Amino acid sequence: MKALDIRSARGRGAPLTTKWLGYLRLSHKSISVIAVISDICAVIGASAMTGVAYHALTFGHAGSVGHYVWVGIILALATVTLMKMNGLYEFDRLLSPRSLAKPVIAIWTGVFFFLLGVSFAMKISDDLSRGWILSLAVAGPALILLMRLRLGRVMLTALRTGVLKRRQVVLITNNGETLASGFEMLGAYEVVKTYALGHGAPARRSAIEGAIDAVRQSHSISEIHLAMDWGRHGEIKHVLGQLKAVPLPVRLIADPSVRSFLQYPHETLCGAVSFEVQRAPLTALERAIKRSIDIAGSAIGIVMFAPLLMVVAVAVKSDTRGPVFFRQARGGFNGRKFTIFKFRTMSVMEDGPVVVQATDEDERVTRVGRILRQSSIDELPQLINVLLGDMSLVGPRPHAIAHDLQYSRLIADYPHRQHVKPGMTGWAQVNGFRGETPTVSLMKQRCDLDLWYINNWSLWLDVRILFRTVVEICRSRNAV
Repeated sequence: MKALDIRSARGRGAPLTTKWLGYLRLSHKSISVIAVISDICAVIGASAMTGVAYHALTFGHAGSVGHYVWVGIILALATVTLMKMNGLYEFDRLLSPRSLAKPVIAIWTGVFFFLLGVSFAMKISDDLSRGWILSLAVAGPALILLMRLRLGRVMLTALRTGVLKRRQVVLITNNGETLASGFEMLGAYEVVKTYALGHGAPARRSAIEGAIDAVRQSHSISEIHLAMDWGRHGEIKHVLGQLKAVPLPVRLIADPSVRSFLQYPHETLCGAVSFEVQRAPLTALERAIKRSIDIAGSAIGIVMFAPLLMVVAVAVKSDTRGPVFFRQARGGFNGRKFTIFKFRTMSVMEDGPVVVQATDEDERVTRVGRILRQSSIDELPQLINVLLGDMSLVGPRPHAIAHDLQYSRLIADYPHRQHVKPGMTGWAQVNGFRGETPTVSLMKQRCDLDLWYINNWSLWLDVRILFRTVVEICRSRNAV
């Protein structure tokens, strides 16, 4: 649709964005400039808004607005410079704002800590209110990404309506299905002509010569794209060799067989390119943070609950004959076995090839044991497992070895639960899967929740689970 058509559509109720886009003459370079201005405004605006809001709520006045703006300007210039160096203002990156979250947050974190370091070294950190700084740390990247998301939508609208001119390209293909399956490329390109290589040397030569002639006769064509089967390496090399005759960029489009792999992070080491098709759920730093919290939390818990633990130990011992603690082999991180500690709540001590799950009104559960299981107090000795490093405060619940073997054969992704340390509580438990899982379907649902936790781990998620665990214990839902 031409710009003239857009303007004439106003009377027919055209969307507001489409109406005002009709007055603009947008280019790829102007979009990058708009993105830079957007990021600068976002950072300065976040600094001013958080500063005014924090001081108004805390001290009853807005404080020094100029001070907030100057800090915002410094942060904005540093952030924009690093984002420019990392290619975050390229047209293709601007079209997919969701993929920018990680690099934007990483750059913002670096800039922010640099500001704190400089202010500390120059002894001006006292002028920076802690509440304001913490608020700005969160609001800055949030506002940047929000405005980037809006800009991306405007760009797509501009491309669809013709206000923003698409890059004109020539397409060479040897596979019609490859072309049909994935060459939309977010609508950023306009295919002026398509050349099919066909079969035989004469047909290929004719197609390549036609593409070269089309490029030489047109000043508007900016690139040549190849949609070819990657399994035909010789043909790809031949086409690339022939296209060296023209001074234009040539892009090889990933075919469906490799497209999913190319989305993974990759690195080049000693000339070999490798793709990380499966990553560790937690980085070394994240594991260190989680372990530090586990040590502190378990140590504090053992000291805090020591009187209760002693009272429960006496109650268990006096109720029925047998040991105070129930010990059982469980599957831990990476499938490694460990011995879990619980207060004994049943008259049996099953730990072999057959382990029967406890059920509601199970006759094997002792009188004291039933109280302990309803309140989850029987799980408190697992603080020792956490302190020893066999478990974590939060993670997928460990199952008996017999159950691990059983469900590994029935549920395809079941072993993936052991990509992190098992926990005293987990995402599945706070979502209703606490206690007995009598069917494979229920275990599959519990497994899905555990895998979601592993794939979406964050420190904040662990905190949420711990708080929700307290609520679940008070509700006694599904406790047996």
